[in-house]
Amino acid sequence: MENRNRFIVFASVLAALIILAFSSLIITANNNIAEKSGSNKDDLQVQKKYNIKPKSNKVRILIDPGHNAVTKGSMGWLGYEYYMTLRLAKQLTAILDEDSRFEYFLSREGDYYSRPIKEYMTNNYGKLLGIYGAKAENTYRDTNMARYQILELYAIRNYAIENNFDLLLSLHFDYMPYISRRAKTEGFHVIVSPYNGEFNASMQVARKISERMQESYKISPTIAYDRYIPETVWTFYDRNSLLKEGIAIRGLIVLGDEFEFIYNKNSFSKDVPSVMVEAGFIHDWKLGGNKALKEISTKIYEALTDIYIN
Repeated sequence: MENRNRFIVFASVLAALIILAFSSLIITANNNIAEKSGSNKDDLQVQKKYNIKPKSNKVRILIDPGHNAVTKGSMGWLGYEYYMTLRLAKQLTAILDEDSRFEYFLSREGDYYSRPIKEYMTNNYGKLLGIYGAKAENTYRDTNMARYQILELYAIRNYAIENNFDLLLSLHFDYMPYISRRAKTEGFHVIVSPYNGEFNASMQVARKISERMQESYKISPTIAYDRYIPETVWTFYDRNSLLKEGIAIRGLIVLGDEFEFIYNKNSFSKDVPSVMVEAGFIHDWKLGGNKALKEISTKIYEALTDIYIN
């Protein structure tokens, strides 16, 4: 009888331990599932934390004033886009010069790309040509650009990657093709590429820039997406929500495109967070003065300090 009672007690304890262990496994599994499912929400937890650690003791930014004297960009009441993007870039660098926590490099300081970009293109011509020659089913080449002009953009992007910049910031101005609508069309938007290996970090920067810009400016009414965007993007983000934030998702050469993605065998061994800011419309005369450009630059600078410093 005594042995039987001992067996009952032992069996009860063993059963309790088994139930406890099984319950722990279920709780752990549910937590893992919750973490994974949580990462599929539009507002990821990681994206709410605006502090991105710089790679060194200074935040290193490659600033790309969009276009050059050859490609020129759009033309409007403010002149050619390449002229305006350089003016905007110099207003931004003047602000950064006053903050020792940042250092920057300009892809061009005049009409043409800077010497390091040209040297990078020469020294890595075979690789850049390989990217150019990659075949992508869903993307077509911009026929308005010559091959060497496309290679220059790949050179800027890959120079930023290989030199460990914390951010590639490309500055542009938008264009309204319909003359009758130009007087009533204004605003900015920010572009991020789904083919960038630092897509989430890029999105954080884009959101903060948009947030700061909205303090003083309207969001562009002409934001557009590429015809083809990987469906996985829409698992994490909602199209309409991004439009309301002034953010477009597009595969662009300087940010990362499908051709380079395929060339690298659909993997991201190394990349740089990259954002393009369409600062306004090239026909918006209100943006013509240095004061206006400084105000835009100040908003971008405030976003950068929010992201990397504060």
